[in-house]
Amino acid sequence: MADYSSCQVSSSINNSCLAQTGGISKVVIFQDATGYTESAGEISVISGTGNAYTYEMRKNGGSSLTETINNSLENGSLFYQQDLVMVFHKLDTAVRNQIKLLSQNRGLKVACYDNNDNIFYLGTDFQGGYLSAGTAATGVNFGDASSYSITLSFFSKDPMMKLDDTLENVVSGITIVA
Repeated sequence: MADYSSCQVSSSINNSCLAQTGGISKVVIFQDATGYTESAGEISVISGTGNAYTYEMRKNGGSSLTETINNSLENGSLFYQQDLVMVFHKLDTAVRNQIKLLSQNRGLKVACYDNNDNIFYLGTDFQGGYLSAGTAATGVNFGDASSYSITLSFFSKDPMMKLDDTLENVVSGITIVA
């Protein structure tokens, strides 16, 4: 008989007031984040060197963060996949060049701000994330978007973690460039 005592449910989840909004407000991409400190599922320190660069997302611009639980009874495996979709309106050479650099990177670590003041840190496991998909599209009609859309994908052993304070108070040794 299997022993599930170490993974039994430990508390209830009750409904709360409706006060959430969807979407992403900005993403900060780290160049040389080398470590982090986690306690009870929240991150209190992100350490490293160099710069971290800020990518601002448009309000209602189509950017999102989705976490998928991948549980296989057949293989006995469990992992989490985070997909961060970032939309950049206007086909611009400077944006194109940054997307090219992101697509060549295989060790991305990012802080993702949602529209509820949560900051999620992605890329803690399996050598970070990577740019898994992207498009540049002109649209068809005058009112259509002319934009880049990229997906950064991450895999982790545990669900994504939030920062326990502002990014500025959590980073150590890293300069955040606005």
